[in-house]
Amino acid sequence: MSAEKRIKMAIVGLDNAGKSTILLTLQRQAGLQDFTKLQPTKGLQTEQFTTDDNVYNVWDFGGQSKYRESYLQKPEYFAETDKVIFVIDIQDKERFEVALKYLEEILEIMKKNGIKCEYSIFLHKFDPELLESEEYQERSQNLRKKLRQLFKNYQFQVKVFHTSIYTIFQRIQVM
Repeated sequence: MSAEKRIKMAIVGLDNAGKSTILLTLQRQAGLQDFTKLQPTKGLQTEQFTTDDNVYNVWDFGGQSKYRESYLQKPEYFAETDKVIFVIDIQDKERFEVALKYLEEILEIMKKNGIKCEYSIFLHKFDPELLESEEYQERSQNLRKKLRQLFKNYQFQVKVFHTSIYTIFQRIQVM
């Protein structure tokens, strides 16, 4: 029997990006009924779940503008974070720049406070019918280019994933 490691994970992004859906999927609570009951996250919600080796303390940051502003004023929310999952809705191109600016503000908080962690960027709502779309492939390439440019200024590990509610997450990749 191995010792459990405690991991603090923050799921962050704009409102309606799919953060809570991703959390349910990571917890293996991905039934259709679970998705239909979801409401927008108000403020900061915390969840805990356990795998064979780890205990995950997940902080689900509600993405509405008023909440985002308050998180940025309280860097202690990000203290001791081991992993950040930043979610960008690939279908919401009008807000890509807002999402990237929010991500940059979080990166600045982490850098300023000496918090080193891994980053996974989920280009979410990349549903199966969009995988072959030239428009969405171009969106993905453009976002990846902007993310590479952004992360050049920071010493953080980052991985980018295409995700959707149809995606079967493999915990080994994400966690």
